Amino acid sequence: MRKLTVMVLALIAAAIALGVAGCTSSSSSGAPGTGAAPGSGSYASAAPSSEFALYGSVKYRFAMRYPKGWPSTTSGAKAGDTSGAPATSTTWADPKGKQVNGQYLDALQVSVYKLTQPATAADVKTHAADFKAIAWGLIKSLPGFAVTDPLRPITLNGSKGFQVTYTYNLQGAPAGAMSYLIPKGRYAYWLTGQASKETWSSAWAKLTPAMASFTVKPIGSGAAVSSD
Repeated sequence: MRKLTVMVLALIAAAIALGVAGCTSSSSSGAPGTGAAPGSGSYASAAPSSEFALYGSVKYRFAMRYPKGWPSTTSGAKAGDTSGAPATSTTWADPKGKQVNGQYLDALQVSVYKLTQPATAADVKTHAADFKAIAWGLIKSLPGFAVTDPLRPITLNGSKGFQVTYTYNLQGAPAGAMSYLIPKGRYAYWLTGQASKETWSSAWAKLTPAMASFTVKPIGSGAAVSSD
C-alpha cells in the first residue's frame, strides 16, 4: 500500500502572554468558498457512528469523530522543544480524494498547543484580539490566501473559540479550508478541514460532521482514544 503523505504547511504566529507559546503550526489547510462548510454559531456534535470513528486524547482532553477509512499520521514536539511546535498533531486524509504531486489534499487535522496560562471562557472574550491574531498568523501566509467567511466567535459543543473560512492555491490546485481555534484550559486546539475545489461536495459531506463533533472534555473509560 502506498505510504500516506499529506500536504503540511509550516506557519508561524507571534506568541503572546496568554496565547500559544511560540505558536508555530504544522497545518493541513484548505475549505469551500461558499456554503459547503458549517457557518458560525453554536454547534452540537453530529457524526453518525456508522460512518465515523472516535478519536481523542486523555492527556490533551479532547474527543472528535473522523471518517472511517481515512488513514492518519500523528506527530508531536519532543521534550525540551522550544520551537513552538504543537504538543501533538494528527492528520487524517481521504485516500480516494484529490492528490497533488502524489500528496493527498482532502484532509482533517487537529493540533494542540500548550498555553502559557489556562484560558477560561471569559479569557477568550477578554483576549479575543490576541487569539484572533494567532489565528491570522497561522493562515495568512498561504499562497493566494483569501477569506471567504470572516474570522468570528463561535461556541463549539460548549467551548468558546473562533472560526474562519478561506481559500488558497496549492501548487496550482484551488483549495479551501475551515479552521477553528478553541482555547480552553491549558491548551489551544487548532482544527482544520481541507478539500480541493474538485472534491468540495464529497469531502465536506464528511468534514462538516467530523469538525462539528469536536469536544473538549475528559475522556471516559472505554472510549477508543489515544493515551498520549
